[in-house]
Order: sequence, then structure tokens, then C-alpha cells
Amino acid sequence: MRVAAAVACAVALAVSGVAARQADPGVAKVREAYQKAISAQDAAGLAKLYTADGVEMPPNAPAQKGRAAIEAFHKGLAKEWMVHGMTITSTETTVAGDHAIDIGTYKQNLMPMKGGPMVDEVGKYIVVLKKEGAGWAISRAIYNSDNPPPGAATPKK
Repeated sequence: MRVAAAVACAVALAVSGVAARQADPGVAKVREAYQKAISAQDAAGLAKLYTADGVEMPPNAPAQKGRAAIEAFHKGLAKEWMVHGMTITSTETTVAGDHAIDIGTYKQNLMPMKGGPMVDEVGKYIVVLKKEGAGWAISRAIYNSDNPPPGAATPKK
């Protein structure tokens, strides 16, 4: 009896794990909207993709908590850099109930607003989304560049 219960439990967990890994078009929709807002340097539109208490954790900066802080951060960033296209590529999305985790890579071309060479940046991200009404919103986002800091040697792989 214990063996049968253990097998039934293992099968249920395996099936629920498979179902959780299936793509959710709503998560992809948020990813595409984020990519579009960044490329357009639409700080207000980007902030609206987050939950009211959402947190963005950019590299080399403090965590930005709440939509107003996220919007202000991106407005400041737009004064320093012009984004010439961003491509976000999801490599793994897991949905579990009213939460989802999206993991992937990004690339973007950045032009310094005060002159200088274009920067081709590549990096990776993890985004936690939360179901809000009929759609998804970003609850937590962290990302960082694969490029070495300016003046640093390129790390060996």
C-alpha cells in the first residue's frame, strides 16, 4: 500500500511539473511589451508592466521598489543611454499557479547620450511574474551584463 501511494505521489508530481513548464502566452506577452517599452525608452509604459509593489534589481544600482521608482530609474537611464533595439530571448519559463518564472538572455545596443562608441551589451535575466486579473505583471526582475566592466579584462570561460 505504501509503495502504491509513493508511486501515485511521484506520478502526480511529475505530471504537475510537466504542466507547469508549458508555455503561457501571457508571460510571452509581458516579455514582448517589456522589450518594446525598453526599445522605445518608454519609462512609464515599462513601469506599468510591474505589480504596484514590484521590484527591479538593475546592475550597479540599488533595487527600485514600486512603479514610481522603476519609472524614475528608467527616465534617468534614458538621459544617459539611447537604446537601439533590444532582443529578449526566453530560455525557460515555469508557471506554478498564480506565479511564473521567466529566465533568459538579452542583447541591446546602447549609444551614450554624451558621445562615445556604441556599446553592444549581452546579458541574462530572471523575472518573477504574478497573475493579476486576467494577465501577468512583473513582481521581481533582476538582470546583469555578460560584458566586463569598463577597463576590466575579459573573464575566461
